[in-house]
Amino acid sequence: MKKGARFLYSLHRITGTVIALFFLMWFISGLVLIYHRFPRVDKAVQYEKMETLPSSLPDIADYLRQLPDSSKIRKINVRRLQGQTLFTVTTKDGTYTFSTDTLHPLKPVTFDYIQQVARNWVNAPVLKIDTLHKREQWIMYSRYVHEMPIYKFYFDDKEKHQLYIAARSGEVLQFTNSTQRFWVWVGYIPHTFYIPFLRQHTDAWTNTLTVAGIIGLLAGLTGLYFGLSILCRRYKRKRLIDNPYRKRWYRWHYILGFVFGVFIVTWGLSGAVSLQRLPRWLIPIEGDYSVSSEKLRGKVFPANKYVLDYRQLRKAYPDLKAVEWTYYHNLPLYSIITGNRSLMIDASSSKVKDLFLSEETVAGAIRKLHGEDVPFHITLIDKYDEYYLSFDNDRPLPVYKVEVENFDRSVYYIDPTTSHHKYLNTNRKVKKWLFSAFHYLNIRWLVEWHTLWTISIWTLCLGGAALSLTGVWLGVRYIVRKSRRFIRNS
Repeated sequence: MKKGARFLYSLHRITGTVIALFFLMWFISGLVLIYHRFPRVDKAVQYEKMETLPSSLPDIADYLRQLPDSSKIRKINVRRLQGQTLFTVTTKDGTYTFSTDTLHPLKPVTFDYIQQVARNWVNAPVLKIDTLHKREQWIMYSRYVHEMPIYKFYFDDKEKHQLYIAARSGEVLQFTNSTQRFWVWVGYIPHTFYIPFLRQHTDAWTNTLTVAGIIGLLAGLTGLYFGLSILCRRYKRKRLIDNPYRKRWYRWHYILGFVFGVFIVTWGLSGAVSLQRLPRWLIPIEGDYSVSSEKLRGKVFPANKYVLDYRQLRKAYPDLKAVEWTYYHNLPLYSIITGNRSLMIDASSSKVKDLFLSEETVAGAIRKLHGEDVPFHITLIDKYDEYYLSFDNDRPLPVYKVEVENFDRSVYYIDPTTSHHKYLNTNRKVKKWLFSAFHYLNIRWLVEWHTLWTISIWTLCLGGAALSLTGVWLGVRYIVRKSRRFIRNS
């Protein structure tokens, strides 16, 4: 065997031995992950438990006049908390909260109130309460750092619920039961290395997954190379296309490698890029990698330009729980919570009506962002396309699809009822194929035939698991042989 081939063979043995056990774990946990995602607070339940605004509400102008003249308002919202109606105004200088109850001062969030919130969520005895000052398994996102301390309630009920509540705001941050936690430990956590000592260091976590993906990619590529080279050499010598191995584990590893080796390569590649942006030297773009909602919406809309008096919303929605002043380009909007759902209301007229962005308004926002001279095309689509897909048909339709003829080939999918958007450029489109298509089989024709997608993903995962199992066994035997040889020679 030539030196180069011998090196690749050794590389396959080493990388395969290291990564085979991880691939076996990834394939099994990946199947679990399809059906059991990481738990999050159900927004509908969270909205349902909010306090309803009273029928009598004050004029917002009374509170805006109390702000310094130089204040630039960035955000306004009204909600009900501890029996008080609160106006919160955020400016460039800070955040101001006013209570409409002028006879009583603003009530602080106390531990007694937090216990009341916990009882409202779970009607069961509390076993114990922990006070958390650092993130743990179920609250690992960086945004939770700013919520510390967090109270963790353990309930003595059949589902063994655990509830996390922010001490400063009284907001429920996480809510899990024993069944959810079991499946996450079997699926999401091992699949993504979502463990506290690693996840809390974001760079180390992403780099670990990237390196693991690269090792898997090398193991797959070198395995395919040797499988094909052995087949070619055997055909040249004996004019036969067959399995050269006689030992059972080697034979199965060889067969499964031919059938599923390509998918090992694609999963290794997609795992390596899963948490990484594709470098601009590889897929160049001129603009930003992503476009935030604030950037697309434009500048903050003045509060005195809202034609619709927010108090009319309480009449139209008796179960109104919160109102936020927002905007989209030249259009004032109210984002409201009523009952257990959120809605966006057009505030440009005195009549209460749900938002439905016009094509003209969307076009104005695109021109404001990309310039008047950049050509673009807008269509209202009512079917999913390759870059706007949903496995569960839960993404909104219809949406505006805006294709901008710039260097980045920017594409926006904008929901006319909420103004929420999804943005792609050339770089992100390539990332979609390298990660989403390779890793989840997120391909339009396959997703639309959901049964076919299910059969495909199960077949590939089980086949990949079988290939990985043979690799684990061969790797163990390889390590045992090397260890025995080392012991004899020492």
